[in-house]
Amino acid sequence: MGENPFTMSARMFIARLGLLLLTSLVVCAGCMHTRENDNQAKSWGVRRPTMPLSGVEGADAITMAVSVIEVPLTDNYIGQELWALVDEQAVPLEAKANLAANGLRAGLLGGHPPPDFLALLTSEKTSVAPRQIQTRLAQPYSPFPALKHETLRFTLRDGDQDESVEFSKAQCQWEVTCKPGEDRKLAVKVVPMLRHGEMLFEPHSVTDAEGVMSWQLAQRQEQEKYEGLAVEVDLAPSEYLVIGSTNKPGDSLGSSWLTQIDTERPVRHLLVIRVARHGQALKASAPDAPKPLALQAQEQTLSP
Repeated sequence: MGENPFTMSARMFIARLGLLLLTSLVVCAGCMHTRENDNQAKSWGVRRPTMPLSGVEGADAITMAVSVIEVPLTDNYIGQELWALVDEQAVPLEAKANLAANGLRAGLLGGHPPPDFLALLTSEKTSVAPRQIQTRLAQPYSPFPALKHETLRFTLRDGDQDESVEFSKAQCQWEVTCKPGEDRKLAVKVVPMLRHGEMLFEPHSVTDAEGVMSWQLAQRQEQEKYEGLAVEVDLAPSEYLVIGSTNKPGDSLGSSWLTQIDTERPVRHLLVIRVARHGQALKASAPDAPKPLALQAQEQTLSP
């Protein structure tokens, strides 16, 4: 006698239901595993790489373009020749002297930047990590890659006072902040900053949008800021702020932050910064634009 068709249909239904449940469990297990990994990453303070700020709008929105020109340490153009065309008078006299004592120099290029400078700035070989960032007024930002030293020794000079300092696992950085300046320019402040020592992990509580509290570990290093060596200038959208090192001995802060000699190919860095308010274009003068009289006079002086 054959099996009841109803019983056969019931068995087939139960078998299919079991297969469906098993598949759902496998999928959910994968989802649970992914969510668990995500939660673990958040709990241990692991941060995925983030893109630069975009879509920033409002009266306090600004655009910042930065680059590092990297050349051999012995390069005479970045080390000396360019500075004959840089307006270092944009930096107050007292601040300029203090910077020089610590191996730093800074000034403006604008109106008609030298072709050799623009060539270095636009070359993939010499322009390191160029970035254009949208951020806000009064918001400190560290846009330049850190120059790292396993052991860092340098001398801080303040008038007649010299202080020799030493740090381990040092990361030499620069903090940039902008605020409204004169004549619709932006006042740019660049401060040498140092992170050093072992990475510390500090627990702190975080409450999400649903009111659930969890604990996270935040990474932190000891930090030093050298406000006395800040570079502060008013910058127009067509101007470049350049910060470089002098040819002082290698124990200065400028040498530590802007040169690297503990490599097979010792290099020198020049920081380049441009800023503009939201809606303004970061533009340089056209190549065929007339050169300012001051620049013409400087070039004539430099001519053989």
